[in-house]
Amino acid sequence: MRTKNPWFFKLITTYLPILYVVVLTLSFLFFMTLSDLSNKQTVKSNEAFTKYVTQRLDSLLENIDQITITEINSDKELQNYMFQKYDDASPYLLNSAISNRFSKIKMSFPMIHSIYFYRISDQSILSLESMHTLDRFPDRDFITKELEKPFSSYWTDKRQYKEFETQASAVPVLSLVKKLPMFTNPYGMLVINIDINAFQALLQDMSKQTVSYVKLFDKQENLLASSNEARGRDLYSLRSSVSNLEIRSGLKDGYEYGLLSELYSNWIIAGMILVLLATISTIYLSKRYARPIDASVNRISDFFSKQQIDNTSRELLHFVDSAVDQIIDYANRYQSQSDTNLLYRKKHFFHELLDGDREIDKVEYREEMKSFGLQTDGVDFAVILVEIDRMSDFSQNYTYRDQYLLKFVITNVWDELAAEQDLKVWSEWMSAETLGVMFSSESRFEEAQSAQMIAIGEQLRAWVETNLKFTVTIGVGTTLEQLSGIRKSFQQAKEALQLKTSIGNNRVIIYKETVRQTEAELFDLLELTRSITQLYKSGNEDWRKQFDYFFSVLGKGGHTSKEIINLINYMCFTFTKELSDFPAEYVEMWKQTALGPMTEALQIYETAEEIKQTYLAVLIQVEENWKGIRESRNNRHLIYQVRQYIEDNYANSDMSLQLLSEQFGMNKSYVSRIFKDEFGENFVDYLAGIRIQHAKKMLEDTQLPIQDIAVQIGYVHYFTFIRAFKKLIGISPSDYRKK
Repeated sequence: MRTKNPWFFKLITTYLPILYVVVLTLSFLFFMTLSDLSNKQTVKSNEAFTKYVTQRLDSLLENIDQITITEINSDKELQNYMFQKYDDASPYLLNSAISNRFSKIKMSFPMIHSIYFYRISDQSILSLESMHTLDRFPDRDFITKELEKPFSSYWTDKRQYKEFETQASAVPVLSLVKKLPMFTNPYGMLVINIDINAFQALLQDMSKQTVSYVKLFDKQENLLASSNEARGRDLYSLRSSVSNLEIRSGLKDGYEYGLLSELYSNWIIAGMILVLLATISTIYLSKRYARPIDASVNRISDFFSKQQIDNTSRELLHFVDSAVDQIIDYANRYQSQSDTNLLYRKKHFFHELLDGDREIDKVEYREEMKSFGLQTDGVDFAVILVEIDRMSDFSQNYTYRDQYLLKFVITNVWDELAAEQDLKVWSEWMSAETLGVMFSSESRFEEAQSAQMIAIGEQLRAWVETNLKFTVTIGVGTTLEQLSGIRKSFQQAKEALQLKTSIGNNRVIIYKETVRQTEAELFDLLELTRSITQLYKSGNEDWRKQFDYFFSVLGKGGHTSKEIINLINYMCFTFTKELSDFPAEYVEMWKQTALGPMTEALQIYETAEEIKQTYLAVLIQVEENWKGIRESRNNRHLIYQVRQYIEDNYANSDMSLQLLSEQFGMNKSYVSRIFKDEFGENFVDYLAGIRIQHAKKMLEDTQLPIQDIAVQIGYVHYFTFIRAFKKLIGISPSDYRKK
């Protein structure tokens, strides 16, 4: 039977052993570290104690040595005794005086056991209490041995000393030997014996109030003295530089691990409590976190039971693993879709800010900008548009993938240039060829910041021209306040870009520096278009001058792309309309040679100069073709004589087909027909066109009354002139003069 809480038991059987192993390991490391620290501290303590004992012993022995030297140097009696200079004094009194001097030294240092002086000349020995000869002195072997050594002053190792043969046992002593006089051939030898038992008392007294014992050894590793508890492990040793004795120390029995054991006991109790709390916490947390897992597993197990499916542990875990994989897959797809939606939302909101129909308030703006990770506050705004020039060529030269990559490069270069100037920008591609850039500032834009924006635009334009195989034109809107100013700045940037057809591409166009043309100036261009058409239709070579002037006006700026396209379309329409009156042969040649290239030029080229070159080439080609047709006809010379006569005598009010037929000896109907064939319009319209052209010039250049102008160009009746002028120009002569 399956347990109801399998994951709970798996958790506790997994984590509790790990917990115990970790706790035991950490405890072991802790106690080892603590023990090591304790040992190091103990060694340091014993080192200090050993140095103290050594200093104390050295001080005592040095004092004895110094007192001895002082007595030797100041005591003339000892000098007299050594050199046997009695000076009529009693030898016994001198010996007694020296013995008394030795007694005083011994009284000053209770550690001194005995003192004697050996005189080499007579081999006599003077001690504290008696006189001896060398052969009868129990310490004669020591004297004989020491005399052979080259040293004049030194401490000996531990030895046994007896002053009288009758003594039951020898006393262990440490002897100070001084050969006198020093540093020359000796005449005698002074021996001071230190009772080693006195060292024992001294060491016990010094170690009585400490946890350390101390031992004293001579150079031969003989134990001289030790404190009573000196049975532990030696922790530190130090050799005296004075007596060459070695002092060793360690912890007394019962002290070495007493404090540490007590400390260990406290830590063990605390550790056991913590382990118990950790065990309880692990069981509680495992139960808490395993409950939902066990519930899910039990539900899956019940499902398998109801479906009569083998729900072994392996199958169950495989099912859970598969379910988790599906959840992860769903989550990844959701995240990917969410990121994609965020990009679309960001781009859509950018379009709404710049070119949307609905109003966006500050609250919505801040919330959306925050969700996009962009600057939420802004006081002043400005919009710049970057447009790829010759988009048709760009689309043909690059694949969709390459186009995307190049646009990405332009965006990154722009962002980097803005970051270098510490300007906050948000850029999005608004169409296939246009990148929109919105500048925002938390404070008022200053002139320097506006100049920086324009400079960045110029840097981007130059970078694209230098590093890529195409160019861009940049339109700069003005800086405006509040969110409502964003759309206005965007419209200004769009209008600035519209001017590139007029002034050319691959440049930065600043809206506030542009000058727009008035309606009157547009009307003048329409009139100029009709004039060009009339001149071209009549075969007058002046049409080229008018044509060049027309496009020079467009190239000065002030005309948007839409206006220029409309003007050129109007020119194309006017040419087609006016030339439709020509014979079918002429009209067909116009349609085949001119209409196609002229229409295509408007779609391909972006600047007025490029369109001009195409139109000029087409018009010249058509003109040349027509000349060929005309030259192939016999009446060409006669027709041009008729045209020249009309142009010279247009002011004649009697000018008519009848006058021409009489003048050139032709039938009136024949003149009308060949006139129509050659010039594409009837005689009346042709004559009216010439008269109105001269009337326009007189209206512009003179202040003559309109009635006088009508008479001078051949109109007898004033109202006839008015009707003809309005028919051809569209407005009355008085209105034309005002414009």
